[in-house]
This record gives sequence, C-alpha cells and structure tokens, in this order.
Amino acid sequence: MRYLSLILFVYLLNACQGAKKNSESQSDSPSSIVVGNEKDKNGCLVSAGYTWSKLKEECIRPWEGTITLNITDTSANYETAAFVLIDSIQHKAELFLKEETESVVLENKSPNLFASHDYQLKHQDHCWSVVHDKQTLYEEKK
Repeated sequence: MRYLSLILFVYLLNACQGAKKNSESQSDSPSSIVVGNEKDKNGCLVSAGYTWSKLKEECIRPWEGTITLNITDTSANYETAAFVLIDSIQHKAELFLKEETESVVLENKSPNLFASHDYQLKHQDHCWSVVHDKQTLYEEKK
C-alpha cells in the first residue's frame, strides 16, 4: 500500500508538470504570436511603414502626400530618398531623413527657406533641396 501511494504521488507530480509544459508550449504557438504588430512610442504601426508626424500630430507614411527628395551621393548610401511635409500655411516643414531617428521640424525663414539648427530646406529653380553642413544631401528631381 505504501508503494502504491508513492507511485501514485510520482504519477500525479509528472502529470502536473506535463500540463504546465503543454500550456507553455501552447502560449508560444504560431497562432498566439502576432507578426507585424510592432508599434512605436506614439502608437504608429512601424511594420506598415507608419511614423509619427509632428506637424500633423498623427501617424503617416512619409512617402504618401509629401515631396520626395532624392539622395545626391548614391555611392555610399542604400537609402535613396528623403521626404518633406510642408504645413498648409507654410510656416513649418517636416523632414523625414534616414540620418535622424525622428523627423526634423524646420521653421520658415523666408519664402524659399526653412531651417533648423542642423538642416536647411531650400527652394531654388522650382526644386527643393536639403542642406546639412553646407552640403546638399537631397534634391527634388528637376
């Protein structure tokens, strides 16, 4: 009787551990892992290409409804474009650049110039360009 109780105890102990392992493996099953649901600190769905716009105060895809600027030096860069959003009253512009982790907001300095402490957005010959440290990084196609 004593051996029977010991065997029953060991059996129940193993049965509980098996149930625990099954529940752990079920929580890691492919059906419980959500792929493509990564959001940034503002709640923008990163995997769908959304990022936070400081001007619009909402999640946007930078390549939709903005001005596309092409990189000027393609020799060492795999990124080929930057994007510019200008507010409707043209007081501010927002740059989406690979060089920056967040967008950069520029203030209107003149009809053809928006600037921040690091970047300038210039409008010349009907085209926009981004300048950093006196070097043109991006230009709109002419």
